Amino acid sequence: MKALKDMGLSLTVGHIYDIEKIASYGVISTPSLVLDENVLSYGKVLNKDEIIELLKDKL
Repeated sequence: MKALKDMGLSLTVGHIYDIEKIASYGVISTPSLVLDENVLSYGKVLNKDEIIELLKDKL
């Protein structure tokens, strides 16, 4: 949430707990970051700067 705030964005953030839905993205380990049905990261806890770096080219 801090990354979004620092970028001046107001986006809806959701959490998926359904294992089948998670697997449908090809994610084999959590946590993951998915934007518009595209997996940006999985298996690593990202810090704020890493999230900003991943998002800035996608938005």
